[in-house]
Amino acid sequence: MTRNSILLVDDDPVFVEALTAVLATRYDVRSAADGEEAMAALTEDRPDLIVLDVMLTYPSEGYDLAAMMKKNPDTADIPIVILTGVSRIFEVRSRLEKSWVDVESFHTKPPDFGKLIETIEKNLHPVPVG
Repeated sequence: MTRNSILLVDDDPVFVEALTAVLATRYDVRSAADGEEAMAALTEDRPDLIVLDVMLTYPSEGYDLAAMMKKNPDTADIPIVILTGVSRIFEVRSRLEKSWVDVESFHTKPPDFGKLIETIEKNLHPVPVG
């Protein structure tokens, strides 16, 4: 059985190592440290889902990367889960203004791993409507 693949985009190597250890029990996990590495990884091997930090090379790079991917027909259907330590004001704003950042879910650091995996599973295997 083929495992789903996840691209983890985060610039904190200790956090990447810890989250990879958790996710690798269920998924094939690759990582990128910034938007440039993430875009290269997307063209190299398309992931089934992206877990994306917000503050990378500059404070809003994750949001900019998500917006760029959602506007590109080749990557628009890849689910994006934001996982960041950015203040809760961004979480509220992203829920109120889907046009500002169009992602499937938003989680804050440190994550509740059970909820994060539940979100990942829901986005990888959506329940059909009807």
